[in-house]
Amino acid sequence: MKNKKLMFAAALVVTSFAGTFIPNSAIASAPICTRGQKAEAKWKGKWYPVKVLDVSGQKCFITYEGYDSSWNEWIGSRRFRAYFRTGSSVNVRWKGKWYPARILQVSGNGYKITYDGYDSSWDEWVEPARVSRR
Repeated sequence: MKNKKLMFAAALVVTSFAGTFIPNSAIASAPICTRGQKAEAKWKGKWYPVKVLDVSGQKCFITYEGYDSSWNEWIGSRRFRAYFRTGSSVNVRWKGKWYPARILQVSGNGYKITYDGYDSSWDEWVEPARVSRR
């Protein structure tokens, strides 16, 4: 019985996201982008800078930077990628202020970050809208 409880507990691993704890499954089902996010979209094998105008489920309505609105389109996760990679130095907005941080992990819908000068108890998953270039 103890092993079953441990297996169940392992299946319900939780992750810190914006100061609250939610199951990993909830993070996995969250949208892949956020309105206003700058990212890249793949078109005919090449990546282009875009801005997310709207979100619906796992789709992002994007506009290509430098192109007119006739190019705007809905795309899914296969053609969408955020700017930041594991190890990137970034700024993260927390309670209205920006703090220097580093990306520890990247998922399709957010980043696990560690704040510079703070211990790992402050590490958290953040949505892309809270992250900017340093």
